[in-house]
Amino acid sequence: MVLCRFASLLLVTVTMSAMPAYAVSEPPRSVTVDSAIMQIDEARYLGAQLRAGTVLTDSEGRDFALGDLLGKPVILLLSYYSCDGTCPAMNMELTRVLAKVERFRIGEDYRVLTVSFDARDSAQSAAGFMAKIGVPESMRKGWRRAVVKDRDVTGFAGEVGFRFFWSDAAKAFLHPNVLIFLTPKGRVARYIYGTSMDARTMELALTDADWDRIANSAAVFDILSGACYSYNYATGKYELDYAILIGIGAFLFGVIVLLILMGSGAFRKYRNKRGKTDGVWSIGLS
Repeated sequence: MVLCRFASLLLVTVTMSAMPAYAVSEPPRSVTVDSAIMQIDEARYLGAQLRAGTVLTDSEGRDFALGDLLGKPVILLLSYYSCDGTCPAMNMELTRVLAKVERFRIGEDYRVLTVSFDARDSAQSAAGFMAKIGVPESMRKGWRRAVVKDRDVTGFAGEVGFRFFWSDAAKAFLHPNVLIFLTPKGRVARYIYGTSMDARTMELALTDADWDRIANSAAVFDILSGACYSYNYATGKYELDYAILIGIGAFLFGVIVLLILMGSGAFRKYRNKRGKTDGVWSIGLS
């Protein structure tokens, strides 16, 4: 009996010593790739409210609250700063695409925020990442790179349904490549994946994010754009809403027919009245 217990204890000791010991700051790990992690449960997280009080530290070492950026739409991009693959590529591509956006101006109409989901990142690595991306001077005022000050990156990313883990096989994080559009009140308005990134999509997503303001303004073009385009979750792109267009076309056709009928009736009345007047004049002359 004693030998059995000793053997069991020895087995447990050997097993535990063979397991790798991770520090508290180590990222979530997995030995298998879950393809579902590359997509966000949009039906669940659209409309989710982010905590405005979350404190971040930017690439210059300054602390600020997420709420300080609100009041305008925010494009949130979750990256990690030691990445040498998709993260810098996504940020570079976003820089290129935003340069082509004409309807809205970065810093004035919307803001961009890149936040690291690697708890090991710092203000210094954020600064290095910014230098590597090469953001134009004209965009820097409206685009901040930051880290979560309390290192609760899993909690921050989880608010928008963003999941990630470290793959020992790939020696990299596996995560979605997605832009998250926030409303001026800090709610999730739209997810746009990297493969669907273009200037027109950016403008429509910003219109979605700022719809409350646009709907109550005189921005007729933006109102029509927002009404005539709808987001297709299957393709991850905005497409013309043909049902809306048909409805608008039918409405306009009805208005035109009504105007024609009203004009025709008014013309007949005028012609009849003119005919009676001509008859009176002809009788008087005779």
